[in-house]
Amino acid sequence: MTGAGLGVYAGGMSAEYICCICGLAHQPPQPPEFPSVRCNVRHYAPGRFGVWRCSGCGSIHAGEDVDLRDYYKHYPFFGQKLDWALRAGYRGLLRRLRRAGLRRKHRVLDFGCGSGLLVQFLQEQGYDAVGYDPYSTTHCDPEIFVEKTYDVVIAQDVVEHAPEPMEILKTLDSLVRPGGIIVIGTPNATGIDLADTEKFVHPLHQPYHRHIFAIDALCKAGEGLGWQKLRTHSTPYTNMPLLSLPFLHHYMRASDGTIDALFDRSVRLKLWLDPRTYFYLLLGYFLCNDADILAIFKTTKKKQAEKP
Repeated sequence: MTGAGLGVYAGGMSAEYICCICGLAHQPPQPPEFPSVRCNVRHYAPGRFGVWRCSGCGSIHAGEDVDLRDYYKHYPFFGQKLDWALRAGYRGLLRRLRRAGLRRKHRVLDFGCGSGLLVQFLQEQGYDAVGYDPYSTTHCDPEIFVEKTYDVVIAQDVVEHAPEPMEILKTLDSLVRPGGIIVIGTPNATGIDLADTEKFVHPLHQPYHRHIFAIDALCKAGEGLGWQKLRTHSTPYTNMPLLSLPFLHHYMRASDGTIDALFDRSVRLKLWLDPRTYFYLLLGYFLCNDADILAIFKTTKKKQAEKP
């Protein structure tokens, strides 16, 4: 199960943990570098899962294999709607994409699009956008990207969910035209302190996040594929004034500490009686850490046989 970060032999688990990002083999890591993390999805909240950090590239890996098909059956993000808050976040993402070179004439693929809300938003803004997600009932047709290339390929919250993240990067590379743009939004292992897993329970997001790149490891992997780093954003597009990630984390803590609380949208008296609520409302935007990032690359290698 090297894709899950573990080396295995016929008699059971081996003594080596193998980083599927840099290839470094480890002896079983010890706390605090192999802590137990609670699940932050309500249906599975009693569960706890181990994670460990590669001492070579600094990336973080899930400590055991799971069948994600079971865990996605109660995944709250699948019920998300394109409401005012999400539109505000998408407008921030669109500004970043435009600065990186996105134009309305470009063909855009949202790879791992979920229920397709970003695709819907981009189409409303006049962009030629399509989406693909193997876990979506409406966007799971592989013909959407077979024998095609795109000017811009977006993978937001995708690579960390994959059992083989390097293969996902290669897939993204195959889908973008030479000189095209690849946009990767993902947690940043460099910004996560495994000695305080409760503080970082949401970017760790167990058991859904299988492998979390350290930012330098992600950039190095991109360089190996012939990508040029255009820019990195140290906070995600979802960090907005008055609706910052620190405020949303505080909001979830005021409920049951799960991401399901974001979709309840019920006013909790103890939330508004807590003076920290107003602190995070006003100043949370400036306090967002670098545990979630956005990296934008430009492909530089010419493909031997470009798709039509």
